[in-house]
Amino acid sequence: MLPTGPSFTFKVATKLSTQPACLSVFLLDGAKGPAADEALLGDVTKKAIARLILSGVSRGKARDIHFDLIDETSRKNPEFRRVYVAGLGPVKKVSAEGIRQSAGAIARAAKKHRVADMTIALPQFERGSTDLTAGAIAEAIVGGLLLAGFDFTEYKGTAAKRDAGKEASRTFTILCSPESADAVKRGIERGRIIAEGQNFARTIASRPGNVINPPSLAKVAQDLAKEVGLTARVLDEKQMQKLGMGGILAVGAGSIVTPPRMIVLEHAPKSAKSGQPLLVIGKAITFDTGGISIKPADKMGRMIFDKCGGMAVLGLMYAVAKLKLPVRVVGILAAAENHISDTAYRPGDILKMYNGVTVEVTNTDAEGRLVLADALAWGIEQYKPSAVVNLATLTGGVVVALGKTMAGIMANDDGIVKELDAAAGLAGEKLWRLPIGEDQREYIKSEPADIVNSGGREGHPLQGGAFLSFFVPGGAGEGAANSDGGKLVPWAHLDIAGVADTEKDLPYYAKGATGWGVRTLVEWVSAK
Repeated sequence: MLPTGPSFTFKVATKLSTQPACLSVFLLDGAKGPAADEALLGDVTKKAIARLILSGVSRGKARDIHFDLIDETSRKNPEFRRVYVAGLGPVKKVSAEGIRQSAGAIARAAKKHRVADMTIALPQFERGSTDLTAGAIAEAIVGGLLLAGFDFTEYKGTAAKRDAGKEASRTFTILCSPESADAVKRGIERGRIIAEGQNFARTIASRPGNVINPPSLAKVAQDLAKEVGLTARVLDEKQMQKLGMGGILAVGAGSIVTPPRMIVLEHAPKSAKSGQPLLVIGKAITFDTGGISIKPADKMGRMIFDKCGGMAVLGLMYAVAKLKLPVRVVGILAAAENHISDTAYRPGDILKMYNGVTVEVTNTDAEGRLVLADALAWGIEQYKPSAVVNLATLTGGVVVALGKTMAGIMANDDGIVKELDAAAGLAGEKLWRLPIGEDQREYIKSEPADIVNSGGREGHPLQGGAFLSFFVPGGAGEGAANSDGGKLVPWAHLDIAGVADTEKDLPYYAKGATGWGVRTLVEWVSAK
């Protein structure tokens, strides 16, 4: 079985259970009663909720959660021993993301109080206050529960793992009206699959470098393909040598025992609307020392997360297969270890890439763009996609520019930016467009070669996108002076360095890998 996160069970009910354990309701900021169909709630339960609201304890502030205990002697079936009230914030700001975050607070409360069985009343809102459907609300609740319930315990001691396993087994019942039950069931299933894909990505991202290296990552991808019905193909170093993939081979040259791999997964359903696939490529540097241009020792251990772009591709491919989306999708993980050894590539080396572009190496720590470049050029030529997206923890500069709440997007086409921005909005993930064009490409011109892999600090995140544009037909936009003259392929580069992992607890993420991008990619593919 694939590691897809907590083993939660989800049910749907249209009336209260006769022996419920706990109930959760949602509360809007300033509201006098819960955002729920109160006809479905019991009298004692409603009194407990009212106590929390009237006392001022629960005010509906986003992500706040409070509970009240019900006196067992006054319980009449069907009632609850404990009632939770989770804040949603003001009604004008209600969104799927807000519900997802509040559901995360519920999951954490359930874990803290060792609640194994909880009923959650589906929130209802006044007509016209939101366009969220019952299915979308249920999907957001399930996503928040599963993402907040994720706990990476693979390397804990056996006793801790046993206890964690018991804690992870919970049942959540969504209480809703009979009219919305079918939509809620569909929302639960979609939310579960997408969150499982994201948690799968988080799990593999969290595995250390002595466990996940390019060959072992290829095995993970092959296991995924076998379980969910994808096609898998893996290019080894000998095959890549024959193909002339000078970038990924150079980056992986310092690691002879665990050489690089180009890992390809394909979802090709008979129901696909088009023969042209969508191509999604992820940087999968399984560990990054920086090479000869070595990184500082402080926090170098977090470089296990340098593979998170590739992990988002893994999560996407899990979800599209499980959801049976009628779209052909090809996912490529460009996997290498960037090590120091007598075989490692050096500053001053000149590399010839798959498409013939030559690169002067000025910094061996600017390695991600080299592996992505070969994957882009080869993948576009091989699969002739209708559109391409790549994801990478590419630059620290994007963190300086945008912080740790949004990813940078660079593209050669306005249309694909609009598509991804809309998808990110549905997913609750944030993008900000950065420029790419001739001004940016000028930063990376080389004297002895075509381009350098790093042109210094100025426009640092923009250089990464500019570099990759040399490996996409019409990469800097149609008619760009230095494009290869080929037909423009809509392409977007997502720099996820700021959002791929977190060092603090967030509403539904614990410290570690976030799986950022899986939801956005699923929404993008679903819209095709």
